Amino acid sequence: METLFAVIIGLLVAAGVFLLLSRVIVRVVLGLTFIGYAANLAILTVAGLRDVSPPLLTLPGPYMDPLPQALILTAIVIGFATTALLLTVALRAYQVAGHDDVEAFGDNLARDPGAHDGSFADPEHQSPDRPDVEDEESAPVAAGSRP
Repeated sequence: METLFAVIIGLLVAAGVFLLLSRVIVRVVLGLTFIGYAANLAILTVAGLRDVSPPLLTLPGPYMDPLPQALILTAIVIGFATTALLLTVALRAYQVAGHDDVEAFGDNLARDPGAHDGSFADPEHQSPDRPDVEDEESAPVAAGSRP
């Protein structure tokens, strides 16, 4: 049984890495999800796939350790929330940029897609590559520094 789970974990990790290396943002999110599922199965497999009683005092022992199941349940909840957040960010990036190619995003997310002159969607915060104009004017010049 552990061998079958190891093969499934390997397939999930391989598919997750393959999708993670893609340029389409939805595939990247799916790749992260597959790797998360593989980690959950690895925790379950390492804990042991024995046929023992659940940890209820009314049943005769030996008992199964409930800690791996609790960890996996927590990881499922956190993974679901992370996936929902990433899909929301991916949807917003698609709406702003008009495509889902990660490499082509560049600074296009900062530009207003409806403006014909290429103006920025948020004029106060144009992009990380271009500092704000107010910061350049108001920043004090240190003595002996080069402009």
